[in-house]
Amino acid sequence: MGKHCSLAGTATVGPKGQVVIPVDVREKMGITSGDKLVVLYMDEKRAVGFITERQAEEFIDKMGSHLESMREIISKKEGQA
Repeated sequence: MGKHCSLAGTATVGPKGQVVIPVDVREKMGITSGDKLVVLYMDEKRAVGFITERQAEEFIDKMGSHLESMREIISKKEGQA
């Protein structure tokens, strides 16, 4: 497995499609009862991943700040042309 991926145990899918995330993974991710998770599906790898809503918000915030920086760089370059 890659250095950013490790085997974290197994999970069983229940009759309603519910999956129990192993306790050590929940502890590492800071997931507690009632937390909402964003489910990611990667077509090429046929894999599923989970991130917390907080992690998704942080990712979107970072992406937004990077987009703003790119917008400023483009504006400066257009002003120089």
